[in-house]
Amino acid sequence: MRKWMGWIIGISFLSIVLLGGYLFAQDEEMTIAHEEVFQKLERAPVVFTHQKHVDVLGGDESCSNCHHVYSEEEGKAVYEEGEETGCTDCHGFKDEKMPNGTTKPSLMNAYHTNCVGCHRKLAREKKNTGPATCGECHNRANWKLIEKTEEAEE
Repeated sequence: MRKWMGWIIGISFLSIVLLGGYLFAQDEEMTIAHEEVFQKLERAPVVFTHQKHVDVLGGDESCSNCHHVYSEEEGKAVYEEGEETGCTDCHGFKDEKMPNGTTKPSLMNAYHTNCVGCHRKLAREKKNTGPATCGECHNRANWKLIEKTEEAEE
């Protein structure tokens, strides 16, 4: 009887731990500031929840919405699995003329075109969406996130 009681208590404890971890798991929030590109920020940083975007946009199949590389062959941005990079790996401070005559948008223009454009498109379709105005993304309360990051680095 004692042996069974030990098993029951052990399984109950394990169940609580696993269920609690699932219930209290939070979507990882990323602070987007890119001071290495923008230097002195004119607007507050943006808080971005990667997993929420993956889930809403269709799971792993949605990677191409944001993660792409420029294909010389096709003359456009394409998705290549395993070649996912951060935005700053390709986009810089200014728009850049490409050899084929197209323009690679600056980091700010890439974000605004891709992110705000998607949010506005979803709003026009009467679907739940994220922020689409300057102050909604660049919330002044987010300045404290940069200060915390800088303090942690010191």
